[in-house]
Amino acid sequence: MMMRFTYILIALLIGTSSCKDFLDTKPTDFVTPSYETVNDFELALAGVYDILGNRTFYGDVWPYWLNVSTDIEYTNTGSANATVYIYGPAEANVTDFWKALYTGVYRANLILDVVDGTDLDDGSKNRIKGQALFLRAYYYFMLVSNYGDIPLYLSAKPSINEMDVPRTPMKEVYNLVVADMLEAEQLVDEVEGGNTEKTVNFGGRVSRSAVQGVLARVYLKMAGYPLMDHSKYADALKWALAVKNSGLHSLNPDYTDVFIKYAKDEYDIRESIWEVEFYGNTQGAMQEYTYYIGARGGIRTQDAELGRSGGLINGSGKLFDLYELDPNSTTVPLKDSYDLRRDWNLAPYTYVGTPGVKTPNNDRWRRNMGKWRREYEVVSPKDISTSPQNFPILRYADVLLMAAEAENELNGPDNAYPYINEVRRRAYGLLLPQPPNPDVNADLLGLSKDEFRQAIKDERAREFCFEASRRTDLIRWGNFVGDMKAYITWALANGGVEGHVLGSRNVSDRNVLLPIPTYDMSLNKALTQNPGY
Repeated sequence: MMMRFTYILIALLIGTSSCKDFLDTKPTDFVTPSYETVNDFELALAGVYDILGNRTFYGDVWPYWLNVSTDIEYTNTGSANATVYIYGPAEANVTDFWKALYTGVYRANLILDVVDGTDLDDGSKNRIKGQALFLRAYYYFMLVSNYGDIPLYLSAKPSINEMDVPRTPMKEVYNLVVADMLEAEQLVDEVEGGNTEKTVNFGGRVSRSAVQGVLARVYLKMAGYPLMDHSKYADALKWALAVKNSGLHSLNPDYTDVFIKYAKDEYDIRESIWEVEFYGNTQGAMQEYTYYIGARGGIRTQDAELGRSGGLINGSGKLFDLYELDPNSTTVPLKDSYDLRRDWNLAPYTYVGTPGVKTPNNDRWRRNMGKWRREYEVVSPKDISTSPQNFPILRYADVLLMAAEAENELNGPDNAYPYINEVRRRAYGLLLPQPPNPDVNADLLGLSKDEFRQAIKDERAREFCFEASRRTDLIRWGNFVGDMKAYITWALANGGVEGHVLGSRNVSDRNVLLPIPTYDMSLNKALTQNPGY
């Protein structure tokens, strides 16, 4: 999909603004553009947004290279590389991820350095400043949650004497993230139907709901490992409920339609609150595509009309088993599930031959990632290795499950059931006009606090598999290494083989954080390395 701004693809503009590999050179000075008009700032904002779709962020590195191997998903290449936690400080994907995020910070700082001093009307100034503040905060959130203590740059004009910038303690970084997001929340527009002068009607632009929902995510992280500030559960609940109580969002009754819309270039901001914009098919100038769908993941096929996919990303047998079986099912060898998400997320078929013939896949350990299906794409011709399908950063289902998790941690499950059960009812098809199993009971009830906590973990796996959240969830829940190691024993006792647990074999305590890139340490002598690297 194309970002509905008039300022797509501003690489040339940013490139003339001394944005050459932000942390690759020791800065002597940065040239800040003299932006004057709304259009000038919109062009600059496009540069800040553009980082999201970069190959080194959501376009490939984040969902695939750094997050593809957990207890619920894996890549079947068998390669000994970063996808299975084999990396060090010189790893290209780790370095490129760091560079991309800091480039986003730099581009946001270019705007924030000058926007307050312009003659723009207050409405335009607020919208521009709010988006820049939030995006800078989001990039810093991704940096601090993956690298730990990091250097902070709050201006695009560091002094010539500030070439060696030490790492700021992560708590201070989180405090900055929160402060920027809280300010941004008051400045950006609401989604369509809200009360601001202008409203947002598509998920590619930051809205107030996006800020509020990501604030809930940040506070949940602060409440978990490593800060373990449990007081932040109250803040997480507050901001999740701000989204819910706005009345501007709801679940799409059909889980599959959420992802079909990404393929068809359709927006549903009620469900998909914030998403990464991808567009094009490698032909022409206007394009920013993802390798995660196509070259990496999807339903395996060589049929170009359907949309080629390597089918390299599979769900694990553990994920398959998390979906409740229909005890009355007579299908063999695998029973049907009451949970309609299972056979969508874990494709029960592949395509064989050209043209592709749909062929059943009854191996619960080797089902392809079916969440994004290239057969629904409307861009033509379809590229052989990339896809224009958007990627969700924040969905309304996440808001509900964050509210449920925070409520349980604060007060136990009594008032948390409505949030998780709403997600489960959609999953079981009970929100559809004609539910396939109208008498099924999808609701949870009568759980202890610990049991509900486990139910949240399992529900997040079922709902958000392949959306690059499982590793970060396991880390913030505080037992990433232990969970990954326990998975080895479970997998090998339940039909799995060594190829399914490569990532778990390689995980150690050091993998809770990524290494600080060697190249940047050679430039910034004040940097120190994370433990284990």
